[in-house]
Amino acid sequence: TTTETTTTTTETTTTTTETTTTTTETTTTTTETTTTTTETTTTTTETTTTTTETTTTTTETTTTTTETTTTTTETTTTTT
Repeated sequence: TTTETTTTTTETTTTTTETTTTTTETTTTTTETTTTTTETTTTTTETTTTTTETTTTTTETTTTTTETTTTTTETTTTTT
């Protein structure tokens, strides 16, 4: 009696775990502030005062007095 038992067991377990994680985060903040303030104040005050005062007083007095006194006395005496 010959008993031959052949048992072949082949077990193959393959586990492949591949994890690829790619995280790309880009944050761009641009703040541009331009402030232009132009203030112009112009004050011009011009005062011109011209005062001309002319006082002319002319007093002319002309007095002419002419007095003529003529006295003529004629005496004629004739004695004869």
